[in-house]
Amino acid sequence: MKDLKKTNELIILYDLYSSLLTPKQIEYFELYFFDDYSLSEIAGQRNVSRNAVYDSLLKITNALHKFEQNLQLGYKQQQREVVYQQFDKIKECDLLIKKLKEIDND
Repeated sequence: MKDLKKTNELIILYDLYSSLLTPKQIEYFELYFFDDYSLSEIAGQRNVSRNAVYDSLLKITNALHKFEQNLQLGYKQQQREVVYQQFDKIKECDLLIKKLKEIDND
């Protein structure tokens, strides 16, 4: 179930939408993704079947994706990051132009 790219994506979504999850969903997610517990370890700790833990994690994953599909906070954050990077490049160009003008004026 753990693929690095998918895991990173889920953690980002979790950061954005964890307040919309139930306490049990938060616990399962954190045990599995942050504390690196196996499905069996979580099942043993919570006195449920391994399959119940798997199903819960699948539902959590689907819920996080549905939240993103409807609210698009992750997408908007990503778009803002692109704009910030472009802005930084513009600032660097302006600084470069200013320094070149200073050199020309010397």
